Amino acid sequence: MNGSGLREVTTPAAFVPPRVGGLADLVFDRAGDRRGRVAVQAQEGGGLRDVDAGRFRQDVLSLAKGFLATGVGLGDRVGVMSRPRYEWTVLDFALWSIGALPVPVPYGASTAQVEWILGRSGARGCVVEDVGQAMTVGPLTSRLRGLRDLWQLDTAGMRDLAEAGRRIDDDEVHRRRRSVMPDSPATVVHTAGTTGRPKGCLISHGSLMTSAGNLLHVYATVLRKGPANSTGILLHAPLEHLTARVTQIAAVSGEVPLAYQPPCPAPQLVDTLGIVRPGVLLAGPRAVEGLVAAFRETAEISGRVGSFGLAVDVAVQHAELNERRTRARRGAGFGVQHDLFEHGVYSAFRSSLGGRLRHVILCGSGVRRRLGLFMSGAGIDVHESYGLTEAGGPVTLGPPDRLRHGTAGRPLPGNSLYIDGDEQIWVHGAQNFAGYLGGHGHAVPAPGDWLATGDLGRLDADGHLTIVGRHGDTFVTAGGNRVVPLPLEEEIRSHPLVVHCVVVGRGRPHAAALITLDHEAVAHWLHVSGRPQVPVRRMPDDSALQSEINRAVLAANKKVPPQSAIRTFRLLTRQFTAGHGLVTSSLEPHRAEIEELFRADVEALYEV
Repeated sequence: MNGSGLREVTTPAAFVPPRVGGLADLVFDRAGDRRGRVAVQAQEGGGLRDVDAGRFRQDVLSLAKGFLATGVGLGDRVGVMSRPRYEWTVLDFALWSIGALPVPVPYGASTAQVEWILGRSGARGCVVEDVGQAMTVGPLTSRLRGLRDLWQLDTAGMRDLAEAGRRIDDDEVHRRRRSVMPDSPATVVHTAGTTGRPKGCLISHGSLMTSAGNLLHVYATVLRKGPANSTGILLHAPLEHLTARVTQIAAVSGEVPLAYQPPCPAPQLVDTLGIVRPGVLLAGPRAVEGLVAAFRETAEISGRVGSFGLAVDVAVQHAELNERRTRARRGAGFGVQHDLFEHGVYSAFRSSLGGRLRHVILCGSGVRRRLGLFMSGAGIDVHESYGLTEAGGPVTLGPPDRLRHGTAGRPLPGNSLYIDGDEQIWVHGAQNFAGYLGGHGHAVPAPGDWLATGDLGRLDADGHLTIVGRHGDTFVTAGGNRVVPLPLEEEIRSHPLVVHCVVVGRGRPHAAALITLDHEAVAHWLHVSGRPQVPVRRMPDDSALQSEINRAVLAANKKVPPQSAIRTFRLLTRQFTAGHGLVTSSLEPHRAEIEELFRADVEALYEV
């Protein structure tokens, strides 16, 4: 139940979109007097290349002319299948300049997924990052009506486009740009598809401008803080995630320098943070967990695991007291402890991440409350969010001045939340989408002002949202016990040796779990434990590893009623990957596909 009794909360809009014009005006209307100011830091040759506002404007213009030269025009859809990088930002604004619509396609998606997204949206062409994606999309040009062009980023595809556009006059781009209005369609973004086929959502220029404007209003001081021309935001989340796209637009609008790091192992992200030294990191929860795990592993290897554990406890207590605004109740000894660890642990942790990082904005699901408290106590605030494609991106976000760890924050300006009697979340906002795409890329009108999200949640007395689970994921066991998987899964997944956890048991005697392991983390754990290494195929049979994961399962069971507890689990050697259609681009599991593929493992969970 909604313990606080609060059912509805609204944050008044703080940004009013212009009555004319589109997103590309952010690049062209103000860039003329901004030469020399860094707009983007692009990866190049293992380092960073500063791109000032004038150069960025010229790159957008050249690419827009190239698209015109190849026949892309008003209303055409162009797929973009790439990891976060400078070229994606240029592609977005170039296509918006001529009234065309970029269509994000998850990097590494299967051929069937790509065919569904490009075919359903009626894509005219597709931009891919490398040869792997080209081999996935290439065969579709003969199967999908209208899909004619394929451009590859790492083989000078953008340079060829720009060269083709030399014969197009600049004024032709500006003429088309001025015909774009706030209600013009800007992009087609597909839902995650965790419960079925992804749905294409038509998002307007005005919707994205509104969402970005309200985000920038709340986070202006956070995003703009830092030395002149230093990087403001490092984008590590997939740009097919609408919150990342909205943040990208907010950065361009607010003249906040951007840099990019594609999804990667934690050590590589640590290296990038040390080079880029951003003030804000936009990432998924697993990236944050990986950063802490990497620092903890360093402490374990050097024999300082005990002091690190105490430092975590002190940081958590410090953050909890700050959260409650009860600094006066802290004893003198506690303050000395925190100051001691500030010099010996917390400052070293921040230095390992570049030294300037003070805020992490999460895309996707949240992190464990304790992890967020540790990060905050160590000097880096973690802002959880909640959003959906139909609402134009982020709906709630942990506010910089009233952070409540373990929640998805309060509604961003212009958004309303309502929790109905079944605990389902309904959202309303000025940036709600225009409608779903039907067959052949035609729009179907939006269902109404209020959107039923299918997610379950509750509000505290101050209007902070906690996500409880997903309505479609909730199931009933053979004994009639209701199980909400998310709290169990998140607790188990937070264990450093675990990658994924999927709770099963619909119509079965009890709840059970399929768990995948982080093979590198297991190898490190065996090493620091003084145990011999175990081949990956033998890891599920290791008794000590079984006992370690069992402790995580028992901890998760304490968060749910006894009748909903996990009674047994199975460790898997095979990972859940997007390429096999088992997880979304933000690594959320496709439950039905996982249960089908691992049917034998599920059956084994219930063998007597």
